[in-house]
Amino acid sequence: MNAKHIRPIALFSLVLLCACEKPAPPDPRGELVGSLEGANVEGYLFGLDEDAARTTSSLTNPAVRDLVKLGQGDSDTVLGYTRVKDNKTNGATTYKSEVVKKGESLSLVVTDLATDRVVDQGTFPVPGPACEPQFETLAACIAQFNCDHKGALLCEANRTCKPQFAALTCCLTNGQIFSVHLVVKPTSLKCLVTVPDLEGFVLDRG
Repeated sequence: MNAKHIRPIALFSLVLLCACEKPAPPDPRGELVGSLEGANVEGYLFGLDEDAARTTSSLTNPAVRDLVKLGQGDSDTVLGYTRVKDNKTNGATTYKSEVVKKGESLSLVVTDLATDRVVDQGTFPVPGPACEPQFETLAACIAQFNCDHKGALLCEANRTCKPQFAALTCCLTNGQIFSVHLVVKPTSLKCLVTVPDLEGFVLDRG
């Protein structure tokens, strides 16, 4: 068999091989990290949520799994990053959520990283001075507040698709006093959520 009879067979094999190659599967984590322009997310927790309309990937600061303790000075605390991809158009937007403390003011800020535009911002209310009743632990104080008020806050969050903010003063039987700031985010599937799950923020008042 001469070479001109072999060449078409070899070419057909090459075409068949290329047709069988599958495209690389999507890498939501890699796509999210690549959109952060070098932000340090070492140790951040990755999450993925997908439905027919969109795919949401997130990297969450592990510190927010517990109450975040804030110092007396001004500070910015990054909560996490979220990338929302439209499954129909393949367009995607990456958001950064952070808490900004300036003096006695505490705000939750969500920014579109591509444009550096603030897309959502909410200011926490100021805790009241009341110290009654007193609690054995900080957790007990927060648990009582959640029992009394979290249901109404969650209802409003789902109605508006916006996080709701609360502030309370927790006085302990050992004499410690804390300002506690809580975030109740929406859980409705219709809401686009760019804020990670977090318990809240606490400031030691002595």
